[in-house]
Amino acid sequence: MIWLIIFTLLCLQAAATHAAELTRGARAEFTHAGKGHEVELSGTAVAAGRDGDVFMAWARHDDHTNNLYVTRFTKDGKGTEVVRVNPDGMAVDSLHQSPDIALGTNGEIYVSWSSAKAKPEGTLFASDVRLSRSLDGGQRFDSHLRINEDRPISHSFEDLAVTVDGTVVVSWIDTREGWDKAGTYLARVGQQGSQLEKVVTLGGNTCVCCRSHVTTGPNNTVAVLWRTVFPTDIRDMTVRLSSDGGLSFSPTTRVHKDRWQLNACPHRGGTVGIDAQGRVYTTWYTEGAKQQPAILFATSKDGKRFSSPLRLDTSRGSVPDHVRMATDPAGRTVVVWEDSTAVHRRVLMRYTTDGGRTFSAVQSLSPALKAYAPDLTVSPSGVFVIAWHEEQFPLTKTIIQTIQLPDR
Repeated sequence: MIWLIIFTLLCLQAAATHAAELTRGARAEFTHAGKGHEVELSGTAVAAGRDGDVFMAWARHDDHTNNLYVTRFTKDGKGTEVVRVNPDGMAVDSLHQSPDIALGTNGEIYVSWSSAKAKPEGTLFASDVRLSRSLDGGQRFDSHLRINEDRPISHSFEDLAVTVDGTVVVSWIDTREGWDKAGTYLARVGQQGSQLEKVVTLGGNTCVCCRSHVTTGPNNTVAVLWRTVFPTDIRDMTVRLSSDGGLSFSPTTRVHKDRWQLNACPHRGGTVGIDAQGRVYTTWYTEGAKQQPAILFATSKDGKRFSSPLRLDTSRGSVPDHVRMATDPAGRTVVVWEDSTAVHRRVLMRYTTDGGRTFSAVQSLSPALKAYAPDLTVSPSGVFVIAWHEEQFPLTKTIIQTIQLPDR
């Protein structure tokens, strides 16, 4: 397999900013082998280290199997070799969800993903949630710890984060109680991602295909966001918080009564963040009672009562989708999403520097005809890193863009 990597200068160091404007760093472009529709990819996932390095993970269909890859972009603009994460005989289950990637407190690299599992007759889906790790900067991945119990059912739509004490927390959805009674779970994993310590049940009646999201904050706080199915097929977002690193959680809170009624699975979740004061930030997709697509944003001081949601998308001639968010300790937050028409797909962005009280105007991140599947993170130095796929016919690329927000 040959990969072509095209670099422009990628610099994560803070640049001079104007009082009310952000600064965009130069872009890095990663070109995938193959042409046009020959390239089959999952969404990408991105993580940023204290030293300025950026790590990117994605899954790809190769010769009748799905493989998981990680590569690293160094702060001086150089790329490293692409490393396959999954071992021989252990394939990625599917490409409809992206892997996730996070960095540990001592430089560990963790990747969560769903591996394929043999399906008994009459079973529609079967998979295992895996946690793979690298202790050498991404040159080699091992462990591939199975998080869930060994049953031939669906374990999927996972997410991961790392607490301040280095514990890995992984959330996921599985169907141990039945396909129509999916639940959301969280695992604590210690010993540098190699030892499963505890599994906590967070909630039942989970929307089975809407990805969960987990984040960590100060004082060992953990927050998990997922979509719950309420009576009469209402599908609204719910959140639970932990103050002890995921050992126990507060009662479930409904973020907002969107009253989106749907007797199907929308494959659309949300994102949660925590700032240094413990304030909780959420963003999600809904169609509400009027069945109108929207990206909403809300905050909470304690995770128990949320503000009235603010709608972030503004276009009436396109559909917003696949929203992602990152929040730094100061509460500065960037939200990105995919915006689509029948022909055009763009990646759009808005940001706030005052904890969500006001937001910037909508900004486009890509001039390409088809830009999609965004992800983002914020580095320990306060630089936001955004990644997305982009078709530049006949090539498919993954773009990395750095963003430096102004102070309040």
